[in-house]
Amino acid sequence: MLIILIIGISGYISVKRSSIYAYDVRQDYVYSLDEIDAEHVDLVLKDGKITLDTPDDSYRTALLKISIDTGILGKYIQPSINISSGKSSITQYFERGAEGVRYLNISSLLPDIEDEIYLKGDYVLFDDQSVRLYLIKNRDIKKSRILVLAPHPDDAEIAAYGLYSSNKDSHVVTVTAGDAGVKIYNEIYWNHEQHFHKKGELRTWNSIVVPLLAGLSPEHVLNLGFFDGTLKSMFEERPAAATGRFTHATDINTYRKQNISGLGAGLHGGADWDSLVSNLKYLLAEIKPDIVVAPYPALDVHTDHKYTSVALFEAIRDTGIKDGQLYLYTNHLVLSESYPYGEMGGVVSLPPNPGEDIYFSSIYSHALSEDVQKDKIFAMEAMNDLRPDTEWRFYKGIIKMALSKITADLMGEDISYFRRAVRSNELFIVVDFKDIYDDKVVDRLVGEGAGVTYNTQ
Repeated sequence: MLIILIIGISGYISVKRSSIYAYDVRQDYVYSLDEIDAEHVDLVLKDGKITLDTPDDSYRTALLKISIDTGILGKYIQPSINISSGKSSITQYFERGAEGVRYLNISSLLPDIEDEIYLKGDYVLFDDQSVRLYLIKNRDIKKSRILVLAPHPDDAEIAAYGLYSSNKDSHVVTVTAGDAGVKIYNEIYWNHEQHFHKKGELRTWNSIVVPLLAGLSPEHVLNLGFFDGTLKSMFEERPAAATGRFTHATDINTYRKQNISGLGAGLHGGADWDSLVSNLKYLLAEIKPDIVVAPYPALDVHTDHKYTSVALFEAIRDTGIKDGQLYLYTNHLVLSESYPYGEMGGVVSLPPNPGEDIYFSSIYSHALSEDVQKDKIFAMEAMNDLRPDTEWRFYKGIIKMALSKITADLMGEDISYFRRAVRSNELFIVVDFKDIYDDKVVDRLVGEGAGVTYNTQ
C-alpha cells in the first residue's frame, strides 16, 4: 500500500510539473542562427569536454547548440548542466523531461574562456557529439543610448535592470500606472476602489524612483500614466478613451502628475491609443535612442506587454526612424510562465521554440556580475507589487504563504520574479528598426490574433 501511495503521489507530482509547459518538452528548439550575422564553429564534445580556439574579445554573445536527454530522474528533479572554463562556471537549467536540441548560453564565460569548456550534467545526459558554437557581435552597450519601455512598473527591472544600470545614458519609460492586477493590500484598504487607486499611486512612484538606484538621472525616468490592463481595448476601440478598470479614473493625469522629469512637460492627450502612439513618437524624437528595449509581443502572454510594443512599432514607422535596434524580451512567456527555468543565479538562454517562427536579426546576452545581481534583488524588492501580500502581518497569513510556497516548489509552479529574473545574464532578441517597416515581419513579431495593421510608409 505504501509503495502504491508513493507511486501515486509521484505520478501526480509529475503530471502537475508537466502541466507548466504548454508544449512538448521532447521537441527540438528551432532557431535559424545560421541565417544571421554570426560566426559558427563546429566542435566536438567528448567525455564532457570541448576543445576550441579562444574567441577574441569582439564577441559578446555565445550560444552552443547541443542535444540532451534528461532521462527518467530528470522528469522529477530539476535538470541542469554546469558549464565551466578557466576559473569561471555557470549553470543552465532545463525543463523536467527535456529532450532534443537546446542552446547553452555560454556568453558569461567569454571574458575568461580558455581553450577547453567542461560540461557536467545533473540529471541531464548527453552523448559524445558534434556541436556548433555561434559567436555573435553586438553593439557596445556603454556607447549606446538606451530607452527601456516597460508596460508596468517593475517590468524594466525584471527584464533589464542589469542592462540599464550599465549605462547611465539609459532612459526608463513606464507606460501604465500599474493600477490593476492582484488585490494584495486588501488587509489595509478594504474599499475596492481606494485599494487600486493607492496601488496605482505606489507603483507609479516605484517606477519613477527605483531606476535612481541604478544611478540614472531623475530626468531620464518617466511614467506615462495610462491605466493598467487597458491597452488592448484602447487599440481595438480607438479613438475612445479608456478608464481605470477598478478605479474608474478618467483623467490621464491621475498618476502622470507624479512625474518629476522635464520630459513630462511634453506629454499630451488622454487615455487613448492615438495619444499613446503620439507620446511615444515625442519620446523617440527627444531621446533619440540607439536601442529600445521592449516586450516581444508574440512571445508575451500579457496584453499590455503585447500592445506596448504594437504602439512602439507604430510610432517608429510614423517617425521614419530606421537607424537603431529593438532589444525584445518576455516577462510572461506564452509557452510557460515558469521560463526561465531553474534556480536564481542560473543562465537565461533562448526561450522554447518548438518549430514556431520567431523573427530575429540577432541575439544579445547581457552578463550580470554577482554584485549587479544583488543590486537587482534590491531594485525588485523596492517595487511594492513584488513584495509579499500584506497578509504576512497576521500569523494565519504567514502560515498560508509558507504552505503556498512549499506547494509551488514541490509542483514546479514557482513563478516568482526573483527566481526567474535574478540571473547571471539578461537575454534579448534583437530586431533592427528598419525591419519594422516590413508588414510580414511585424506579423511575425506580433503573432496571430492581435489584429494589427499599419499604414504603409
